[in-house]
Amino acid sequence: MKISFLFILISGIAFAQLQDTVTVIVTKKTANNDTKIFQDALNRKEGKALKILVKKGLYNVDSNLSTSRAHTSIVFEKGAVIYFSSNTNSGFAVLHDNFSLYQAYIKGNGISAKDFYTGYGVLLNGVTGCVIKKSTFENISGNNILFYPKSTVIGCSNNKIIENTFIKPVFDLGNNGDESAIMLGYSGEGYKHNNNIIKDNVIDCNYTLKIGLGMISHGKNNLFENNKISNCRNYGIILYESKDKDSTLSDNILRLNTIHNIGEVSPKKTVKGMGIYLMKSSKSKVIENKIYNTLINSDKSETLGAGAISVSVSPNTLVDGNLIDGSYMYGIVSDYSFGSDFTNNTVKNVRRSGAYFINMSDVTISNNRFENIGEVVLKGYFENTSLEYIKNQMKTDTYKNRDTGNGFKINNNRFYTDKDILYFVGTDPDSQSRYSGNKVKNNIVENNFIYGNPKTQENLIFFRKEAQGTNIIKNNQSR
Repeated sequence: MKISFLFILISGIAFAQLQDTVTVIVTKKTANNDTKIFQDALNRKEGKALKILVKKGLYNVDSNLSTSRAHTSIVFEKGAVIYFSSNTNSGFAVLHDNFSLYQAYIKGNGISAKDFYTGYGVLLNGVTGCVIKKSTFENISGNNILFYPKSTVIGCSNNKIIENTFIKPVFDLGNNGDESAIMLGYSGEGYKHNNNIIKDNVIDCNYTLKIGLGMISHGKNNLFENNKISNCRNYGIILYESKDKDSTLSDNILRLNTIHNIGEVSPKKTVKGMGIYLMKSSKSKVIENKIYNTLINSDKSETLGAGAISVSVSPNTLVDGNLIDGSYMYGIVSDYSFGSDFTNNTVKNVRRSGAYFINMSDVTISNNRFENIGEVVLKGYFENTSLEYIKNQMKTDTYKNRDTGNGFKINNNRFYTDKDILYFVGTDPDSQSRYSGNKVKNNIVENNFIYGNPKTQENLIFFRKEAQGTNIIKNNQSR
C-alpha cells in the first residue's frame, strides 16, 4: 500500500472542493486475503478527504468493508476486481456522507444470502451526497445496492446511482421476498429517502431477482430515469409505501426507462409481473417509459392490478407518453387513484383490456392510442367507497364514503380494434349490508377516433348501472 499527500485541487469524482486530500494506492499482494489492505485504506483519517486508487488485479475479501469517515472516494483502475468470498459478510458498508465509488467491479461468490440485509454489494446507511458510478455488480449474493435508514428519522438523500451494470445476480429468498438490484428500503417508519437519482443503469435480473428497481419505503422527489431493466420475476420498477401513512411516498418521477420480460419462470405462476407498479405513491409521474412483454405466467387472479403499468391507491398520478407493447393481462390498471391523468400513451398487443379502472373518479384519458387489444378497450368497475374493505385501504378520510365512476373525461383517443370501446359499470344497492349502491355518472366520451370497427358508437360505448342522462357520448368518429 502506497500513501501520498496531495495539496492540489482534485478534479475527479467527488471532491473538487477539497484541496487537502489523502490519496491511498491499493496494489495486489501475493496474499490470498486482501481484506486488511482495503480496510486499512478506508481507515485513513488524515486530510479533509480520502481518495483510494485500486490498481489492476483480483482482490479477495472475506468480510464487508466499512467507511470510517466522510468524503471517501474509491476509484478502480481498469482490470481491478474485488471478490467477496462470503455470501453474508460482503460488500461496501457506506456509513458516512459524500462517499463515491467509481468504475468498480464487484463480484459475489454466486451463493444467495439467506436474509434481506446481508450479502449486499453496496449498503448506503442513512447517508447523503454519495455517488456510485460506472461500476459492475456480478454474482452478488444479496441486494446489489441497498439504501437503508440510519434511524427512524434519518434516511438516504441526495445520492446518485448512475451508469452501473448488474449481471448474473443470485439473490433468491424463495417465493416471497423483495430481492432487488437497487432497493430504496426498507419498511419501518419515520425516515424518508429524498432527492436520490437512479439513472442510466443496466439491470438484468437473470430471472432470479424479483425486482429491478424498488422503493419500498418513504420519500419524495426521487428520480428513476433511463434505466434498462429486464428479466425480473415480480416487477421492473416498484414504488410502494410500506406503512400506511398519508403522503409519505410522493412526487417521485419514473421517466424514459425501458423494461423487458417481467414475470415468473414457468411452470410457476404469479399474481405479479408488472412493468411498473405504484402502490400508495401519490403525485408520481410515469413518463415516456417503454415496457415490453409483461405479466408473464400470470395466475390471472387479478388480486393485484395486473397491468403492464399498475397504479394503485396513488392519487394525482400522471401516466404520460408511455409505450406498452405486450402484456399477458392488461395494459394499464388503476384503482383508487383519484384525480389521475392517463395521456399520450400507446398500448398494444395486450390479452385483456387496454386500460381497466376500479373505484376512482375525476380521471382524464386523452390522446392515447390503443391497438390489438384482446377485450373491451376501456373497462371500469365502480363501487361507493363506504364499503368496509375499501375504507381499510384508504390513507385518509378524503376518499372515503363517496361515489366513484364519475368525472371521467375520455377524448381524442385512437382505437384500432374490432372490440367494444368502453364498458363502465356501477353497483346495485344491498340492503342486507346497508350498501347504498353506486351509479356511474357525469362522464364524457367525445372526439375519439375508431378504426376498423363496423359498429356504431351506440353499440361500442356502454355505461351500465348509470344515473340516466348524465353520461355524454358525442362526436366520436368511425373511420
